[in-house]
Amino acid sequence: MKAFMSRKMLLLVSLIAIMLITTVACSKDSSSTSENASIEIVVNNYGRAFPNGMDESNNPYLDFIEENTGLDIEVQVPPAEGYMERLNVLMASNELPDMIYSPDATWFVNYVNQKALTPLTDIVKEHGKNLTKLIPEEAWEAVTIDGEIYAIPHILQEAGSEIVYARQDWLDELGLEKPVTLDEYVEVLKAFKEQKSNVGFVMTDQLGRISPILGAFGIQRNQWVERDGKLVFSSTTPEMKEALAFLADLYQQGLLDREFPSNNLTVLGEKVANDRAGLFTAAWWDTRGPILTNTQNNPDAEWVSIDYPVGPNGKSGTAGSALVRGYNAVPVTSENAEAVVKMLDFIVSDGFRDIFLGFEGDVWEIKDGVAQTNFEKHNEHLYRQMYTTVEPLDPETTKIRLDSLGLEFNLFDNVTKIAENAMFSEYTGPPTPASGTYGGQLRALEDEFFATIIAGNRPISDFDVFVERWYKDGGQEWTDQVNEWFLNK
Repeated sequence: MKAFMSRKMLLLVSLIAIMLITTVACSKDSSSTSENASIEIVVNNYGRAFPNGMDESNNPYLDFIEENTGLDIEVQVPPAEGYMERLNVLMASNELPDMIYSPDATWFVNYVNQKALTPLTDIVKEHGKNLTKLIPEEAWEAVTIDGEIYAIPHILQEAGSEIVYARQDWLDELGLEKPVTLDEYVEVLKAFKEQKSNVGFVMTDQLGRISPILGAFGIQRNQWVERDGKLVFSSTTPEMKEALAFLADLYQQGLLDREFPSNNLTVLGEKVANDRAGLFTAAWWDTRGPILTNTQNNPDAEWVSIDYPVGPNGKSGTAGSALVRGYNAVPVTSENAEAVVKMLDFIVSDGFRDIFLGFEGDVWEIKDGVAQTNFEKHNEHLYRQMYTTVEPLDPETTKIRLDSLGLEFNLFDNVTKIAENAMFSEYTGPPTPASGTYGGQLRALEDEFFATIIAGNRPISDFDVFVERWYKDGGQEWTDQVNEWFLNK
C-alpha cells in the first residue's frame, strides 16, 4: 500500500511538473509574439519642436498608438541634418532598433543587397491586412526585390507639385486671353515682358519649375518611358531635345529669365512677390507663399491657375511624383518584425486621421461643413507627423487637411488639377544597383549639358553628345537593369 501511494504521489508530482513546464513554455512563447512587445523605432522628426514636458517617447500621439496596439514603443529621433549618416552608423552597430525609417531609396537597396534587412512578405500577408488594402500595388512593387517585400512603403499623397499661375489683372489690362497653346504662352510672355517689364518665364537653378513646358513636348525629366517595347530614360529622347531647343529659343528672345542659374526658390519667391514675374510654374502650395505675399504687397494683383500649355503635337502635362517617398525597414537582428507590421497596420488605418491631422476637436474641427484648423495647436503638435511613416491613398483626409488651411488658397483644387495632368514614369520597381552607383553623376551630367544648351553656351546638337556620354558613363547598365525588371514584371 505504501509503495502504491509512493507511485501515485510520484505520478502526481510528475503531472504537476509537466503542467508547470507547459505553462512556462506557453508564457515564453507568448512573450515572443507581438502582444505586449517592446519595440524600438527610428524615425525622422525633421527638426520639429516638442511642447514643454514632451519628447518623442512621451506625448499623447505615441500614447494613442501604444494604447491601440498594446505595444511599448521606444522612439529614436536622430538629428534632421545628417539623418542618413546616422542611419548608416546605426546599421554598422551591434545594437540595432526594430524598425528604421529611411527616405532614401539607395540606402534601402544597399542594405537589401547586404542581406541586412528582414524579408517581410509572409508577415505582411498575415498581420498587415490594412497595409495591403490601403497601399497601392505599385508602391509594393517598389519595395519588392527578388519576390520578397523588404520594407513597408511610405507613399506620397499628392500626385505632383507643379501648376501654372498667371497674373489675371495683367491679362485683363492688356486685353489678353488665358494662354492655352505653347505659342499663346509665348505671346503672353512677350506682352508681359514689353508692357509690364517683368523678367519673363522664371526657371530655377537645377532646371526647376519647367515641367509644364516639358509636358508640352510629351516628356519629363528623370522618368522611364516605353519606346518600341523597351524602357528608355526620358532625358535621352528626341522629345527632350525638342523641349530644350524651345527653352533655348525663349532664352535667346529674352523671354526666359536670364538669371535662372542663380534662381533658388527664395529668389523665385521674391520675384513673384515683387511684381517681377507674371506667369510662372508654381508649387501647389505657393498660393499660401509668394502669391499671397504679392497680393499683400500689391492689392491689385490677381492670380489664377491656367491650363498646362499644349505643344505642337497636342500634348500637355506636368511631372508626376514618385509614389514611394520612404521605407520602413526591419533589420535582420530584430525579433519583433511582427510587432512592427502590426503597429504600421494600425497607423495606416484606424490611427491615420488622428495622427496625420491631429485629434479632432483639439487641432481641427468641422464648422458649417468646412474643416478649420486651430493653427496654434496644429503647429504645437506638428511633431505627431513623424509617426505617419505609412499613409493610405486618402483623398477625403487630404481634402480636410488642405481645406482647413484656407479655402481661398485653392489647395485641394490645385492638387486635383495636378493629378489630372500628371505624367508618370513607367518604371515602378525598386531602385536598381546601377541607379545607386551612377545616378548622381548622370544627373550632374544632365544638369550641366541642359543648362548650357538653354543658355546658348552649347549648340542644340550637343544634346547628342550628352546622350552618348550618358550611356557610356553608366546609363547603359542602368537601362539594362530597368528593362530586365520591365520584361519580367
